[in-house]
Amino acid sequence: MKDSNKLFNGQRIPDWILWQTSKIARFRFWFLASKFDAISVSLLFLFIGSIVSILIIGIAARFVSWNLIFPSLGPTIFLQFYNPGSPMSSPKNTVMGHLLGAITGVLFYWIGIYFGLTNGSLDFQNVLLAGVALGTGGMCMAYTGLLHPPAASTILIGVFGMVDRPEEILAIVISAAILSAVAWLVHSFSGIRFPLWAPYAKDKGPRLETKLGRLNLKKGRGSESMADMAAKLAARQKLK
Repeated sequence: MKDSNKLFNGQRIPDWILWQTSKIARFRFWFLASKFDAISVSLLFLFIGSIVSILIIGIAARFVSWNLIFPSLGPTIFLQFYNPGSPMSSPKNTVMGHLLGAITGVLFYWIGIYFGLTNGSLDFQNVLLAGVALGTGGMCMAYTGLLHPPAASTILIGVFGMVDRPEEILAIVISAAILSAVAWLVHSFSGIRFPLWAPYAKDKGPRLETKLGRLNLKKGRGSESMADMAAKLAARQKLK
């Protein structure tokens, strides 16, 4: 009876199980990066994450009989697995950004139908309508802080009539939510920091490089007034 609790090497079965289970940590990012090239490991995680995400979303699509795979989902997958630490990759920005993009695109698609502009072609009127929709959606994302570049593609999907019904907007949101959940599980297992919902830190906004230096467009204390910037530009001084 006593020997039944031991393996061939004399180790107790519970200890052996615990030791074998602990080997799962070898698949965590920090362990693999310490043994191999960190860039190669990052690319491997991007490869695996893309496959797992598409497979799970595809299975969910078959289960609910909805089309949950749409073109702008591709860059979202790339962003969440290649740069998970960016606020633009957070689940909040991903889900709400695609929602905002889909609503904007569909809204302008309906506006085009009302005025007889939208017919699926690349006429000047339709291209102009797409440009106005893209600019409007971009401003809304920048103003609300829901910065998610792939959602700009969702705007174009909507404005060209690829998405034109409320249930299709819901499908886009569900797909983005599933993807974010998969990314959170993969990153949590891998030991990579990834927010459950909101970004860890607020995005500092766009920063523009000029010949005179860097312009920080973030509002708030410590930012220079436009008058001060103009004075420095006039005096050809470096901007911090």
